[in-house]
Amino acid sequence: MFLARLQEELKRLDLVGRQAKVLVGVSGGPDSIALVHALKKIEQEVDISVSAIHVNHQLRGEESDADERYVVAFCREWDIPCRVKRVNVGCLLMQKGGNKQAVARQLRYDSFRETAREWKVDAVATAHHADDQLETVLMRLIRGTGVAGLAGIEPIRDWHGRKLVRPLLSFTKRELEHYCDEAELRPRLDSSNLASIYTRNRLRLELVPLLESFNPHVQKAVSSLSELVQEEEKVWADLVREALAKVLLHRDDVSYTLDVSSFLHLPIALQRRVVKLILSYLSQDDTFGFSLDAVEKVRKLIADGSSSSMFHLPGRITAEREYERIHIRVAGDLQEDSPQSKEIELSIPGTTCLSGFLGKIEVLESDVALHNLHLGRNVAVFDRDRLQYPLCVRARQSGDRMTCLGMNGRKKVKKVLMEAKVPKRLRDQLPVVTAGDEIIWIPGVKRSNVAPVTPKTTRFLYLIWEQ
Repeated sequence: MFLARLQEELKRLDLVGRQAKVLVGVSGGPDSIALVHALKKIEQEVDISVSAIHVNHQLRGEESDADERYVVAFCREWDIPCRVKRVNVGCLLMQKGGNKQAVARQLRYDSFRETAREWKVDAVATAHHADDQLETVLMRLIRGTGVAGLAGIEPIRDWHGRKLVRPLLSFTKRELEHYCDEAELRPRLDSSNLASIYTRNRLRLELVPLLESFNPHVQKAVSSLSELVQEEEKVWADLVREALAKVLLHRDDVSYTLDVSSFLHLPIALQRRVVKLILSYLSQDDTFGFSLDAVEKVRKLIADGSSSSMFHLPGRITAEREYERIHIRVAGDLQEDSPQSKEIELSIPGTTCLSGFLGKIEVLESDVALHNLHLGRNVAVFDRDRLQYPLCVRARQSGDRMTCLGMNGRKKVKKVLMEAKVPKRLRDQLPVVTAGDEIIWIPGVKRSNVAPVTPKTTRFLYLIWEQ
């Protein structure tokens, strides 16, 4: 019955009858041993090719090494190609910090992906089962989740150009242990699964037995709920993508920019799902799920945040509101040079590339007014003979002031930039053009009243900023 049910699951996952290469993650425990053994038993019947990968996290000393030796020997006995990867979780934790379980999971899946690419497999299979599904849904409920979180672990999804499949989600752990007993398999037991310091272990050891006292088949009940939600999420997916397209101003590999007004016109249910979709796109750890609390923080930032609010989310993701735009991005991955600390002298005439700033400035000299140039915020014209030289570009400095055209007195550059609604993250990258000790122009923002053109002007100097 076990093998027959597994064959049906493989049909549902579209892995039957097409010589699919399946790489199985094998820890050596009852779940993964049952999976890889059963797949090998039906390999010919369902027309698949089975291989295995074992990741040694080096967290339990000799016990971890014994698991590795066991898996290698098991695969040799059953003629299953096996790759072993050793990763140093402890070392990475010392370097970057973080949650030990999350770091181990990420390194494990990185190893799966690397081996899957090298061996050109069609699918990577993990041994997640109905008890894992129950624990996952409970974990999400406890920390806060939306309806989509009740979908739990997906049985199949696209993953780095191949499929990530979980053929055992309809099986309970007891059924897997029974299969191992019937097949006279002797899997390893991971002592860390008994450590109550981990939340998932406490759920397994304390809460799940209590739930089973109310319903002995609680795993099946939650699995049915997750399957129902997964089907409904397929309908939601199209609606959410359409909604995102309506509010999206810009996107690239590491950032999304949304229009605040358009976003707020969406129903709240779609607002939450749009945010969650963006976070899932940007997440560097594709095994990590964002809580409802994280989604709500972003949504409320858009709805209620000030014109310049920002906060940080897991996975190095930041959300920042800049007036009528919201930026959600992976921190540190935007390739922006730091502005130069020294001054850059402008070529007159000529074009000067401004390393570290936003763009370049072209300088033109003329004995007559150039009427073909539109004098917008990206172009400024001066009386050449009334300027001090050289003309230079630098970053803004604390206490900078300028005399703005059409105004009396001097105004702080900081206030000029705020009034122009220049985002904070860009203010240090805007070039400040100086003539002697005077600021004469902030391209795209404001020019000063220094050396204005008058009827007496005979030589004109044009500054053209290309952002």
